[in-house]
Amino acid sequence: MADHLVRGILGEGLARLFAVDVTGVAEQCRQLHKLRRDAVPLAAEAVVASVVLAGQIKGEERVSMQLQCSRPQCAFIADVDASGGIRARFTPEVVFISEKTGIDGMMLAIKSMPGKELYRGVTEITAENITGALNRHMGASAQVDNILRIDVAIDADGAIERAGGVFIERLPAPEVNELEASAEFVVAFDPVREMSIHDIWKAIDAGTLQGESIRVLETTPVAWRCSCGQERVEAIIASLPVEELTAMLEEDGQAEVICHFCNVAYQVTAAKLEQMVVAKTPSEVN
Repeated sequence: MADHLVRGILGEGLARLFAVDVTGVAEQCRQLHKLRRDAVPLAAEAVVASVVLAGQIKGEERVSMQLQCSRPQCAFIADVDASGGIRARFTPEVVFISEKTGIDGMMLAIKSMPGKELYRGVTEITAENITGALNRHMGASAQVDNILRIDVAIDADGAIERAGGVFIERLPAPEVNELEASAEFVVAFDPVREMSIHDIWKAIDAGTLQGESIRVLETTPVAWRCSCGQERVEAIIASLPVEELTAMLEEDGQAEVICHFCNVAYQVTAAKLEQMVVAKTPSEVN
């Protein structure tokens, strides 16, 4: 099945569930950025985490997740929209990471909509993995119990065989002791942290997880979607001062812009640059 995000409810309003399969998108990220074997698991986990973070957005809302790590030295950024579109970038191509020491750095999550930032949260990462950091981040922002499982596997050549995850968040329990409800939630769903994503999807298909019924509310396709394009690039170039446009013409005879997400190179010809210079010159002279 193609990459997708499932939103659902466990039991009679006991918890909300987000389950994601982004194997295809994670593999596309690996190929586009030519990631070597050691970098692949970290990049794939970050892709899964980004889509999990976007599980609650709707309409024109977007989520951007960024990682800046000092150990190993690497960076990741992804943008996810409410319709399942995602673009992602991981650098550098090669990193060296030890499962024993984990990673150090910070995770930044931003929720926004056109022209307005809705939320910004920073989580420090110290000697742990992305799953642990995201678990803490989402627990702190919602202040409720949650269970997160991210499952990634790569083959002998470094290609991604699976990249998925599940996030379960306890919902408020009316007329119930919250401490007891919290303890029961942890006991009931903590085993999910050790389940493979394959077994989790089998449980979702069967309509029950850890003895609780699953009511699927929505299934959203997830696919690589970038906002780059020739028209967008030309619009950006055209917004530059006439002096910079003239310098491009004189020094290079053209302009080239490479999308950081897709690695696609867009060329703006000398003729197009000349048109931009002519269009801007009268307004700047007067």
